[in-house]
Parts: sequence; C-alpha cells; structure tokens
Amino acid sequence: MKIIIIKGIREPDYEAHGWLEIEVDGKRRVGAFAPEPEDATLERDMNFAYDIVPLMKEAWEAGKRGEAFEVTEREGEEDE
Repeated sequence: MKIIIIKGIREPDYEAHGWLEIEVDGKRRVGAFAPEPEDATLERDMNFAYDIVPLMKEAWEAGKRGEAFEVTEREGEEDE
C-alpha cells in the first residue's frame, strides 16, 4: 500500500488556509480543507471523516497480505 500525503496552503485575499490530501495507491481518498464555519459539518466539508475506518481496514488487510506500507509526504500546489 503506497500512501502519499500532500500538504499545502491556499491563500485567498483575506486569510491563508492549509489543506491536506491523502492518495492511496494513486487515488485521492481523503481531502481536508479549511471550511467556512457554517459548512464545517460531516455532511458537507468534513465528510472525509467517513473514509477513515474503511482506509484503516484496507491498511490492515494489506498488512495481512504482506504488502509493504510506504508513506511519503510532499508539498502541493494550490491548484492541484
């Protein structure tokens, strides 16, 4: 299982916000961005939380199969 963590800063005119994406085996699986306070609910901007347990299970299963667990981090561009 190959994990890539991509981090960056999005800088609108009024304030800078961090963001994070997690790719698993080449597919974007988690995206976390600074939401507007009124949108910071599980149903809207924070729905990535629902992916945590399934990803944990995938990692567990990959480990049982003897797959390597590779994690790399990199800085991302704002428009990725």
